Amino acid sequence: MSQEENVVAHELFKDVKFYVVGDIDQKVVQLLKAGKGKEVSYNALATHIIAEDGDNPEVGESREVFDLPVVKPSWVILSVRCGDLLPVTGFSPESGQIFFGVTVCLPR
Repeated sequence: MSQEENVVAHELFKDVKFYVVGDIDQKVVQLLKAGKGKEVSYNALATHIIAEDGDNPEVGESREVFDLPVVKPSWVILSVRCGDLLPVTGFSPESGQIFFGVTVCLPR
């Protein structure tokens, strides 16, 4: 990430209580905390689950039992880049979705 991408809008993640599933880049956690996000110890206390691996059992539990949004770390990075929280749809790590792993660039 460039230096410009590391600048987090003040309190961007203030309403986000996040729980990390598996291994993610610590820069993502730092960005969340810099934007006043709070890391919690249990998925039931979270508002957002951050995960790379959609096949992890905790991801399924978080989504099915607690009805929590599960997002890839790219949701955090792109939210910082845009200066606003992006919608969570489209950032799911679960591979069973149509267009999973597809990147589309639209002309202006």
